[in-house]
Amino acid sequence: MAKIKIQQPKFIDELEEESRIDEYDFDDKIADKVIENQAIRYKDGRGTTLDSCIFRNIIFQECTFKNIDFIDVVFENCDMSNVEMTDGSITRTQFIGCKLMGAKFDSNHMKDVLFKDSVCSYANFSYSKLQNVMFEKCRIEEGVFQEVNHKNIAFIDNVMNNAYFNKTSLKNIDFTTCEINGLNAEIPDLEGAVVTTMQALDLAQILRLVIK
Repeated sequence: MAKIKIQQPKFIDELEEESRIDEYDFDDKIADKVIENQAIRYKDGRGTTLDSCIFRNIIFQECTFKNIDFIDVVFENCDMSNVEMTDGSITRTQFIGCKLMGAKFDSNHMKDVLFKDSVCSYANFSYSKLQNVMFEKCRIEEGVFQEVNHKNIAFIDNVMNNAYFNKTSLKNIDFTTCEINGLNAEIPDLEGAVVTTMQALDLAQILRLVIK
């Protein structure tokens, strides 16, 4: 499976270090910052805008961000489990080595987004539009992709057991480097998916085939 071309985040030459990010109102715009080794707790933001920021080793605890606008952002080694980031736009953004268990990405437009070496189990991407989005070496067990509209999406070396795809076309999506045991999808959605012989045998149960 070939990697897809994704635009990288763009930053000014020098970003400002921010040591008290927990004091920020996340209803406002946060731009041109480097935030490291902190905890962000109990934030409830509406219209949260992050522009040209790097978050490194940050714990997000019980945070809800709606109507988001993330552009040119890197999250590195962050714990964003169960964080809600919905109803907005995520552009030229990377999640590297992050914990995203149960994270909610519903109803977003994602473009040029990379998830790498991250735990995305139980994460929800339903009703989103994904363009130039790549998942690489992630755990996406029981991840939810319901009614996702996508263009140029790639899954490389992921563990995707029991992932759920509903009304999401898998045509031309290559799963051959991934673990997809127990993948849950409707028969029409599976048409044109690229799988190995062994994966096809596992998917046969969806088709109610009897293999002798």
